[in-house]
Amino acid sequence: MTEATGTPRGPRGVFAVAGACALAGLTIPPAGVASQAAAPAIASSIESITEASVRAHLAVLSHDQLRGRDSPSEGLETAATYIAELQRSYGLEPGGPDGSFMQRYPLGLMGPDPANATVRFHGPDGTVEPRLGRDVFFDGGSGERVEGPLTFVGTDRPATAEPGSLAGAVAVFRLPGRWDPALWSTSLRQTTYAREAGASAVVHILDAGFPTSVIGQLGSGLAQPRWRLGGDAYLPRVFIRRRALEEVIPEGSRPWSAAGQEIHASVAGTRLDAELPLNIVSLGDPPNVVAELPGRDPELREEYIVLSAHFDHVGVGRPVDGDSIYNGADDNGSGTAVLLEVGRVLGSLPPALRPRRSVLFLHVSGEEKGLLGSEWWVDHPTRPIGSVVANINMDMVGGNTHPDTIAVLGRDYSSLGPTITAVNRQRPEIGLTTMPNMWPDEALFFRSDQFNFMREEIPSLFLFAGFHECYHRPCDELDFVSHRKVSRVARLVAYTVLEIGNRDERPAWVPEGLAEVRRMTSGGR
Repeated sequence: MTEATGTPRGPRGVFAVAGACALAGLTIPPAGVASQAAAPAIASSIESITEASVRAHLAVLSHDQLRGRDSPSEGLETAATYIAELQRSYGLEPGGPDGSFMQRYPLGLMGPDPANATVRFHGPDGTVEPRLGRDVFFDGGSGERVEGPLTFVGTDRPATAEPGSLAGAVAVFRLPGRWDPALWSTSLRQTTYAREAGASAVVHILDAGFPTSVIGQLGSGLAQPRWRLGGDAYLPRVFIRRRALEEVIPEGSRPWSAAGQEIHASVAGTRLDAELPLNIVSLGDPPNVVAELPGRDPELREEYIVLSAHFDHVGVGRPVDGDSIYNGADDNGSGTAVLLEVGRVLGSLPPALRPRRSVLFLHVSGEEKGLLGSEWWVDHPTRPIGSVVANINMDMVGGNTHPDTIAVLGRDYSSLGPTITAVNRQRPEIGLTTMPNMWPDEALFFRSDQFNFMREEIPSLFLFAGFHECYHRPCDELDFVSHRKVSRVARLVAYTVLEIGNRDERPAWVPEGLAEVRRMTSGGR
């Protein structure tokens, strides 16, 4: 699971399942909901998921030779090949581009290079070259000169950007207030709008009294290389203290000072002229692995349930008791094993017993770098994103802190929660108790790969067994994981997928749940 750094916090507390469903006009399914899944042939197949079958996957995924499955790395490639070949052997079809099981995406370890950067603003009152680290800092860049006329957009972005409306221009936004996670989220929303509108760069105007010390700290922090999607360049963003920019712009020509703050107001006679080079440390193209089980219904097979789990971990790190390989057996070999076992048993069913809807098994990498593999798939889907009716994500489902429980995060947000609860009630032999969010202060529902599906308003669930003493430590190894628990989670997921896949109606959000999802995903990328 990704660290919580910079994660936005949502409203505390949850709303009751029954009340939320009543609000949405939904009903909790009655007993007998899993009648199709109770068919002997189906039950026999699903019950073949055992501790031994789970352990076999984890023995490979958490082996020292994979060296912690960092993204990108040779160990990650070995894991991807193992996953793809198994899903092929289970009778699943390639779900990636061009008939492949692999979807690769561009990933770079990079950061701004302030030592070789220059920033100039030209205006009616002359030219100013603000001092980097004192009046200005930047994020992003490219190997080319960044220039263009300034166009003021506003304090916050409009709802929707018109493509091309800022082509060739530098989008200017006010960024008022003190620096905190909310202000950072606002700057990301502004950048998203500018990118969608075709701007060549973004200028964020900081309050005149923004502390110099904070500008220096932020500039130094953003200059540290970090993994990013998209190859060797990303949209340049310049953060400048307001009084420094106003040195070259007459008072009457400052639209951010006018009442109403007209959107797309040209800042007459002003231009940005900058060299914002990148320090590129490494470039790679790690894989996602995608497999498909086509649905049996001629119409519903065009709708998809996406089961997701990340198969990367954090690689090799600081030695602890002489061990420097962070094997990631629970995080997230356990979720990966669930996908593999569900793929195996559903793929083994006769066509007449398979779900009516199609099921996509999405093994993503780059989660530990910031949910990057799932972000790439959602933004570059290998199946129409509008046809995805549900996402169930598994991350760290094998911890033994609570041996007989699994937290179902997001169960109050949509009809998926009552569905998995009812399925579990009908399968007492699984021996699991499904629990609500037991960590309300951690915003966990917005901290793993389901986040990227929720920003597209796709009903989602997140299965999670809890943090433990081996989280992101070398002791997260094969024998640390409860193989029995992982096998039980896999059986619950298999039955639940059959239930969702065979219903006439799509899963649906509860209105209050959707409203919170919209609040928490806006500007959060």
